[in-house]
Formats: sequence, C-alpha cells, structure tokens
Amino acid sequence: MKDQPVLFYCKDGVLYPVALTEEQQNLFVLTVTLLSPLTVVFDQPQGSAVNLLDRSK
Repeated sequence: MKDQPVLFYCKDGVLYPVALTEEQQNLFVLTVTLLSPLTVVFDQPQGSAVNLLDRSK
C-alpha cells in the first residue's frame, strides 16, 4: 500500500474507514494537498492498514 491520506468516520469513539470511489479519492487527495503541509505524527500509529476491497473477491 502506498502512503496517502485516508478518511475515517468516528462513531461512539470507534474509527471506521470510509470507502471512496476513485473520483472521490482523487478529490479528497486534491483537498488535502490544498491544506498542505499536514502534520503527520509517525510515532503514534493507529494500527495497520488493510485493503477491505481485496477481501471481497
């Protein structure tokens, strides 16, 4: 998986990944780029990224 921004939804203190279409993902990346630079805290990971789309096959 490449390094890129991702979108999460927080409900009752639990984070859920948000699935985006390719067009939505491109718009999200563009929006994040406009807000650059982002502060990324590398020493406090939230867990491992998992591609849930691969599991559906």
